Amino acid sequence: MGGTEILLVNLLNHLVEKECDITLLLPNPSDKNTLLNRVSSKVPVKYIFPRELTGLKKLLYKNILIFFPRLYVKLVGFKESDYDEVVCFKDSFYSILFSKLKLPKYLWIQNHPFERDYSSHNLKEWVSYTLNRFQINRMNRSFDKYDEVICVSDSSKKSYINLYHGGKAKREIRVLYNALDLSSILDRAQEPVDLPVFTGVSFIVVIRLSYEKTVDRIILASDRLKNEGYDFNFLIVGDGDEFDRLQNMISEYKINDRIQMLGRVANPFPYMKRCDWFLCPSSRESFALTLLESTALGTPVITTDCGGPEDVIERGKYGILTENSSEGVYTGMKKVMDDPSLLPYFVSKTDECMKRFDYHKWLNEVDSILGV
Repeated sequence: MGGTEILLVNLLNHLVEKECDITLLLPNPSDKNTLLNRVSSKVPVKYIFPRELTGLKKLLYKNILIFFPRLYVKLVGFKESDYDEVVCFKDSFYSILFSKLKLPKYLWIQNHPFERDYSSHNLKEWVSYTLNRFQINRMNRSFDKYDEVICVSDSSKKSYINLYHGGKAKREIRVLYNALDLSSILDRAQEPVDLPVFTGVSFIVVIRLSYEKTVDRIILASDRLKNEGYDFNFLIVGDGDEFDRLQNMISEYKINDRIQMLGRVANPFPYMKRCDWFLCPSSRESFALTLLESTALGTPVITTDCGGPEDVIERGKYGILTENSSEGVYTGMKKVMDDPSLLPYFVSKTDECMKRFDYHKWLNEVDSILGV
């Protein structure tokens, strides 16, 4: 349900309308592929594996992919001759597979590259980290074999060059801001939902509940603000590995009356539209399309200074930019509750902000890149 996946679905359907012959290649079938029903029936879906790999088999194939990519191509039955071009729409270990193909290749950097902490405390950790570092280096080197690399924000490009090229670009790296077809969002936002009863200022986040999203910052900030007497409510929409931990943390801090976790919601837009502020608490983000969606719905955003979001709100011109920390989340929430005039001010900036992310212009640029 991520922004990158939604963007890809829209792009696939656009290319089909232009009579392109498109195949969507996924790792394996999964109950989590919730967006497949939005993909045109004219797009055949293929899988590298008929079912999800687990255990030793998963580890074996991952290492074959990394160390013997040409063997991997043969083992999974990928036929290079079936295609004219390959688009790796999200940087991952699978970029190694496609980097070896003698076809025009395009890679989108949808993540925000970062330096990993490899400090180890024992031999087992040292061996694991050493192997992982080598694997990631192989993945990184594969990026340079693509004909074109596209970053989704200026911040993402800067991090890419600093991390992979030692601060000096060895080639041209294009920046193409992500953009969404927002025409249907406004209609979907009108659908009736059972909203909780809000008192005070209402906040919402729509996010994947994974480690790097640091949603626990919201809980820590909310606990402080509640103890200081602020009147507010917070909706957390999304699912992921951190769901149970976060739910337990909310109970531990006894702030169930202020924070509600709704889990995965097929249509989050009615919730986003009816809240006062959207908050992004992440430690790193390449772009964060949900910020665009929220802004389009007239719900201004607060975001940590975590990468791409700073480009979306132009470093505070179109939203509140805070320090990348729990303290920053606390400060951002406190700021908008202390100064109610910030809400109508940033709502008034909606149209000006959205003009920079024209979806049809984005499609035209992608068409140009792919030679469509």
